[in-house]
Amino acid sequence: MKRSTSPPPMERRRGDAIPGSIFGVDIASGSPVSKQPPSYALFILSAEGEERHPMISRQKLIRMIRQRSPEMVAVDNVHELAADRADLVRLLTQMPSGTRLVQVTGGERAEPLARLARRHGIAFDRLDPMDEAEACARLASRGVGSVVSAFEEQTWIKVSRRRSPGRGGWSQKRYTRKIHGSVKALSREVEERLREEGHQFTARSVEGIGGYIRSEFVVEADRSLVHLHSGYRGDAQIRVEGVERPRLKFEPLRKRRGYIIAGIDPGTTTAIAALDLEGELVDLTSSRTMATPEVIEWLSIRGKTLVVATDVSPTPGAVEKVKRAFSAVLFSPGGDISAEEKIALAREYGYRNDHERDALAAAASAFKRYRNKFQQVERKCPPDLDPEEVKALVVRGLSIDQAISRMALSPAEERPAPPQAPQEAPSSEDADLSMQVAENRRQQEQIRRLKEFVEELKGELAEERAARRRLEAKIERLMDRSRREIKRDQEIRIREKEIERLRGLLRQERKTNRRLKARLRREKRAEELEEEAVGRPTKEVASFSREAILEAAERLHIGKGDVILLLDASGGGPNTADLLIELGVEAVVVETEMEPSVEGHLMDGGVPVLSSREVPVRRVSGIALVGPEDLERARAQWSERKAVRDARRKTEWLEGMIQEYRAERRKDERQRRRPSPE
Repeated sequence: MKRSTSPPPMERRRGDAIPGSIFGVDIASGSPVSKQPPSYALFILSAEGEERHPMISRQKLIRMIRQRSPEMVAVDNVHELAADRADLVRLLTQMPSGTRLVQVTGGERAEPLARLARRHGIAFDRLDPMDEAEACARLASRGVGSVVSAFEEQTWIKVSRRRSPGRGGWSQKRYTRKIHGSVKALSREVEERLREEGHQFTARSVEGIGGYIRSEFVVEADRSLVHLHSGYRGDAQIRVEGVERPRLKFEPLRKRRGYIIAGIDPGTTTAIAALDLEGELVDLTSSRTMATPEVIEWLSIRGKTLVVATDVSPTPGAVEKVKRAFSAVLFSPGGDISAEEKIALAREYGYRNDHERDALAAAASAFKRYRNKFQQVERKCPPDLDPEEVKALVVRGLSIDQAISRMALSPAEERPAPPQAPQEAPSSEDADLSMQVAENRRQQEQIRRLKEFVEELKGELAEERAARRRLEAKIERLMDRSRREIKRDQEIRIREKEIERLRGLLRQERKTNRRLKARLRREKRAEELEEEAVGRPTKEVASFSREAILEAAERLHIGKGDVILLLDASGGGPNTADLLIELGVEAVVVETEMEPSVEGHLMDGGVPVLSSREVPVRRVSGIALVGPEDLERARAQWSERKAVRDARRKTEWLEGMIQEYRAERRKDERQRRRPSPE
């Protein structure tokens, strides 16, 4: 980038450092998230002079950035340039690789632009976007602000097929090999180019027929350092992108030497570890030739030493010397730290030898002691104060409130007094009056700062209250929704139970329906067979038992006038036979022998018991049929047997009566022949 050594214009303030052109941007009208497209005020600060563009569109702003490639684009809020994070990432990809996007109000702990400008002696009109754009550019030229980064220090490269092989025909395999060969050749060129530029990278390829289907490279370098571009060649294409961060990163524009915690392990081999006040490792080293002056120089380069720590007690003399050289706070554990604890403290940082482990353990132990205080400082520190300076005062013995008060007063106390003309030596009264006036001014300045701080706190409190009300309303809505969902779930469970009950009834009804349909089919078939004079249908009973007869009666609806086919006539007794008599069946055809007493009981009840030899049974379509003529002939024979049995029983009854009469007559004659006693 071209740099000018010509003196700055007269209207610039002394001390403004302008290493290259800087674009100061502020939104003039509209908004990226509204229907009205935004317009911007652009102030260009460069070695050649200044340019002002009161009203330009977003497209023109991006076009000017790409054409002129400024060193920085300075804004007070990056969200004025983009509607959301994705839009901001697209904007960053469109900017030249050497151009940095700077938010002059800081990173995650942003300060108001007016306060920053006042601190650096820059006056501007808050209602004029052009003035705000100029203020942003001048603040960025002094190193104020944070660089916005949306990409990791990595680059992703993908080489793939430009076209799909498709289904193809006779030459399909040859065509596929040609495409995959092009991908493989381009992948090898990319790999060779990365090796020539000295980049560290990892590669992964998917092999195909005759070459690669695709290759992916992850390069451990920023996108601007990888001299490859997206495009295509023949049947292969290449895509080069930066690896996007999960969230935006704000890095200070001007790196400063921060406070560090130094852990020292002196001895034949001296080891030094430096941690920042966030507990992150700044640097770690060990050497046999490092004396105390080299240790002091090493620490001076890394930062401002706030704490010097050791892992042994009492404190070694070399550590005391380093502590006195920096006027630092000494940390000693009060006793030797065990090897297990040292390993646990140093494991997350990594080390090469035991000396570095001991130095890391000392520094980590010191940070662990102050960590809670540092977190409290982060929560309590006002936005306009430097948290690191407050932490340093706390480490040196002040309370957090005292440190914040001292930091709030320090700018007024350190402001140089305006030059005055030489006067005569003041009297004691004038000196007292001057001291009172100075004290009054100091107190007024303190009151003004505290009032500003109170106003900011009131604003934050109002915002927190509004946020709390929104959250409470959201919680209430969620609770209402939860109650509705619970009630709905209860209703669903009740309805599911009812549905299950109805399904059970439906299954029973379907079973009954199937049974009735089967019975109807049988009856229809029986009627058809009977009409065709094929035979008379019978109703089968599996066995001569009470359970089988009741089950068949319910299933086949056995009633008066039906012919029963009893497959197994064994067993059963008079009570079982009474069931058939009560049903009023016309006849019972048995395929096995029945007990004579039971058969006689049925005969007495008027139910014929016929053998299958007398009445042949044949089956048609699963229905047992008997011939009507066979049935009538067997019934006639049964009637004859019944008549004979009845006559025999009547004869036996008459003979019994006669025998009984004769016995009575003989008894009476014996009594008459017996002489009467006189």
